Amino acid sequence: MRDDLLFYPNDLRAALEGKRREMLKAVETYDGNRLLNSDEDQLVAYFVALGTVAPLTIRDSEIAASQEEAQYDVRHRFEYAVHDTSRPQLVPATRVTLHVPFDGEPDLFQFTPSSRTFNPPRGEVQENELVLTYVAPQSEVSGAKRHLDEELRKVREYVGWINSDLNQHNSSLANPARQAVQDRKRRLLENQNLVASLGYPLKARPDAPRTYAVPDVRRKVPPTPPAASAAPFIPEPALSDELYDQILQVMGNMVRVMEQSPDAFADMGEEDLRTHFLVQLNGQFEGRASAETFRGSGSTDILLIERDRSVFIGECKIWDGPGSVHAALDQLLDYATWRDAKAAVLLFSRNKDFSSVVAAVPEAIQSHEQHSGEIKRLSETTFRSRLRQRDDPNRLLTVTTLVYNVPSDRSRSGRLAPRRRKPRS
Repeated sequence: MRDDLLFYPNDLRAALEGKRREMLKAVETYDGNRLLNSDEDQLVAYFVALGTVAPLTIRDSEIAASQEEAQYDVRHRFEYAVHDTSRPQLVPATRVTLHVPFDGEPDLFQFTPSSRTFNPPRGEVQENELVLTYVAPQSEVSGAKRHLDEELRKVREYVGWINSDLNQHNSSLANPARQAVQDRKRRLLENQNLVASLGYPLKARPDAPRTYAVPDVRRKVPPTPPAASAAPFIPEPALSDELYDQILQVMGNMVRVMEQSPDAFADMGEEDLRTHFLVQLNGQFEGRASAETFRGSGSTDILLIERDRSVFIGECKIWDGPGSVHAALDQLLDYATWRDAKAAVLLFSRNKDFSSVVAAVPEAIQSHEQHSGEIKRLSETTFRSRLRQRDDPNRLLTVTTLVYNVPSDRSRSGRLAPRRRKPRS
């Protein structure tokens, strides 16, 4: 077998599987404190990058040819009638070389893709240039173009097959990388015997009032592993996703009451609205240390405090353009001190064109200087995003922005219409 065969002799699929195993091994050998201390999405992206193999790209506009004199051994050519084949019989010849620059890993030209032919191209890899050569007696030099064009065609074909295998490999890395990170994180936390909680378990109040019609949220909140700080490892309390969703559900049901009874809330400001949420949240949840689990701070904040720091922050804002969204997010960052803190922005619109407000909210979130990653649309009016905390970009605050239409009972002059009073019996 000639040693100038390209895309030979190694199996590409086996090599890519080895690359995948190396990525998973990197997860297992990554510093445990750093793994616990980092944002999961960023970690997954890092490990996926370790396992990714860049595709090959031929730089067509830079392909060039060169020509030089050479000699050609014709002892095995019938038409030259060479009787003594024990030694070379050289005739004047021409060497035509095609220089094909490329981007990608040069070693890929030594691997066979899953699709292949029995006649692969031939050439030599010199750093990031593929060299295709044609040598022939001067009388046959006219065949150089046909020969080199055919070799280049086969190279392009094989590059396409190589890249198809690479794309399949690269697109399959994210899920196993995320699973490996999650499994390692779970083992690290279990090994250190950390039982995550808020310091005191939240549970449904047995005497929870039924002033508002809300779904059954009277469930004990299971403990979850806390996020970890830098070494030495110090556990931080964490709010579980399940409890986070329950809190948002209670808030959402409260707002639906507002939407169904706009007259009762039409002239309320942000602080008054916040008070109603505090009442309802404390009516549905309680902590071991205090009956008032959720507290008010400032004019609009709803805080769930553990060890003098916030693990949940709610912010009530009345829509007044994108600036109101930025103001709410800034306020959340001021209070978010735990690594795994979660937050909610309750954005009330009193505009007649509610759909235009909803459409403007994602862009307002995206334009905030601390915004990180994608915005997930959980429903028509609910958006989940993440903010980098100012003192540490690895600390990300999860924020759910809920947009509600609470029409105001205003006259055309812009003044609040008087409350309707029930007639005395």
